Amino acid sequence: MEMQLDPTKDDLPLMANTNHMIVKHYVLDLDVDFKSQVIEGNIVLFLETGNRYRKAGCTGKEGCQSHRNETCKTGASEPCHVSVSNASVFSSEVEYSDFAICGKGEKDTSDKNGNHSNEEQASGIASSKNCDTESHGNKDFLLVLDCCDLSVLKVEEVDIAAVSGIEKFIMSAELTDVSKELENLRNQIVHKLVTLPSDRCQEQLYYYTCCSQAPGCGELEFTTGSWSLEIRKRGVQTPTDFPHAIRIWYKTKPEGRSVTWTTDQSGRPCVYTMGSPINNRALFPCQEPPIALSTWQASVRASAAFVVLMSGENSAEPVQLQEGEIYFLQQCFQ
Repeated sequence: MEMQLDPTKDDLPLMANTNHMIVKHYVLDLDVDFKSQVIEGNIVLFLETGNRYRKAGCTGKEGCQSHRNETCKTGASEPCHVSVSNASVFSSEVEYSDFAICGKGEKDTSDKNGNHSNEEQASGIASSKNCDTESHGNKDFLLVLDCCDLSVLKVEEVDIAAVSGIEKFIMSAELTDVSKELENLRNQIVHKLVTLPSDRCQEQLYYYTCCSQAPGCGELEFTTGSWSLEIRKRGVQTPTDFPHAIRIWYKTKPEGRSVTWTTDQSGRPCVYTMGSPINNRALFPCQEPPIALSTWQASVRASAAFVVLMSGENSAEPVQLQEGEIYFLQQCFQ
């Protein structure tokens, strides 16, 4: 039986398996619909193998098995849901990021969970409750994210190796057998990218943006519960081999408690999220444990009648996409 909790009264469960994989950077690309009170789009996650896994030297038979056993005990969770408008931000701690969208000419003064799956999921993917295995008897690794009040539409691996110029992050000696080790190559690229020194932050931001726009290279299976989103790639049994760049297509729900749809003092519609240290899971699938600090950036599209405000170090740059619609781009990096 899944936990029935009241986010306004109870401590929320932290479902993300940050000991095995941790998100280093998020790239959000979202559209805000005030009529339906829904935010829809995708988020790209850049991941690294977790410290606990690296220290334990997990081979997929012991360390990873212990994680799967823990997952079986906790049960599945449902994906998150949020609303936002067009803006792009880069910040060092996603837990403290915030969004607000208000009618033009007004300041934000307000103060205030239908899931979909990939086709493979419908054919009988294991949930965290029973941890079923494939016919060959081996259990696949599960990436678990905190998530609720979201409709997850699709999850896919991102082909960052297709990005022009990305080969600079891999030494030529590492490219000897690309056809056979393409997946390992992608993971190596992510590792190089997320570990760039701070004096190369602008270059890092540029490639994060380019990689987030790379094509998908295969859908991943997923299941949702009340408090989590679980993702796996069939046949992959360790965090090391799991894709380190994934894209999640989703949309929020009007009742999602990470986002507040309201009106300002003049009666104009607005939406905001405080991006608090916890309970961002209804805004986007994420890792909410305190250890999971990460950088982030966002692009949000909204009607030209609205203004998008975000936390971050750089100012938003509004760009006219078409009549009646403005794209807000804000980028920052710490």
